[in-house]
Amino acid sequence: MKNSLAILLIVLFLGACNASTRNNEELPTPIITIDSSEFNGRLYVYTYDFFNNNVLGNTDVYLYVNYNDIARNLWLNNIRTNTSQGEADFGFLLQGNYYLVANNGFKRDTAMVQVLGKRIIKRNLFLR
Repeated sequence: MKNSLAILLIVLFLGACNASTRNNEELPTPIITIDSSEFNGRLYVYTYDFFNNNVLGNTDVYLYVNYNDIARNLWLNNIRTNTSQGEADFGFLLQGNYYLVANNGFKRDTAMVQVLGKRIIKRNLFLR
């Protein structure tokens, strides 16, 4: 009986350790794709090469609340563009002004975007 209780406590202890380790893993930020609020707008970002206007896929696009957050590297969300269209879909965001930084390791662009309620906003970034 004592051995069974000891084994049960060990199993419970190991299970608790594994659960806390899983909570530390970075989970992807959920993207809201369906919304009926009048205060939210949808944001799409497209990345292009500045010199030849070719689509730049696999580019990381970061969304910031204000300009000072760029220097602090405190982004609200980041999405990698798809390879075919160079598109990053940020889903629905609360209306307001945001800053975007696109970076593919070699080229970069920074821009501001205004998200308006009940609107689809498409912003092009030209990396150089």
